[in-house]
Amino acid sequence: MSATRRGTLARHLRTWRAVLVQAVRRDAQFRAQAWTTGLVALARIVVGVIPVLVLGARTPEIGGWTARQLIAVAGCYQLVQSLLEVFVAPNLLRLSGYVRTGELDGVLIRPVDPQWFCTFRWVQPAALTGTLAGVALVVVGLGDSHPTPGGVAQAVLALLCGTVLLAAVWTNAAYLAFWFSSADFVHDLVLEAFTAGRYPVSLFPTAVRTLMIFVVPVGVASTYPVQALTRGPSAGQVVIMVGLGVVAVLVTRLHWRLAVRRYASASS
Repeated sequence: MSATRRGTLARHLRTWRAVLVQAVRRDAQFRAQAWTTGLVALARIVVGVIPVLVLGARTPEIGGWTARQLIAVAGCYQLVQSLLEVFVAPNLLRLSGYVRTGELDGVLIRPVDPQWFCTFRWVQPAALTGTLAGVALVVVGLGDSHPTPGGVAQAVLALLCGTVLLAAVWTNAAYLAFWFSSADFVHDLVLEAFTAGRYPVSLFPTAVRTLMIFVVPVGVASTYPVQALTRGPSAGQVVIMVGLGVVAVLVTRLHWRLAVRRYASASS
């Protein structure tokens, strides 16, 4: 790695460290808001798990999935959703305002990559309570399973790839703000599409299953980790996850460059 790239990487790491410190201090200062954010995250998990519990209570097995495995799938979904709420949502919800008011001018002149800054500038640590609850659901759901080390490694990879993929889908939808001045309307649509991840992909028809893996890849984020933990690793799934992740990152980068070209700054 060249000295220039090392310097750029170090600058970005210092910037993000400052962002994290500021976020923690902000939550510590406004404790009531932080507690509210955490409680709301937990409430969402409870509301999301209730349909799964009702479904599992009616039959011991659905489409080859036991009731406890359904809980684990819901837990993986909540885990990834909470990570998005911590690191991605606070930024994408502000992007339309940057474009509409011209605040993006200040972002573009900063000595860091503007796309990176727009995606990771804001962090919401209080939402991590949802992450902990998601992990608890996975542990409860898979309490009687005996995953192999390879299965655990693939499950972690699936969670990471799923988070990246869903973040990329949401980010590309948010970039519509450059074409329509505001993309506030897309956030609810994207989040509603993500809710399908509470259930295993195999329970859906083939066409929907394809969409849940290759278009809105919630299946990668929720179903694949549990499959790896309960049924062992799969080389085919690894190839799909990594390939989709690389393509998603490249498409998102290209979309950003095209979007910024359409941006009419406040000074123009």
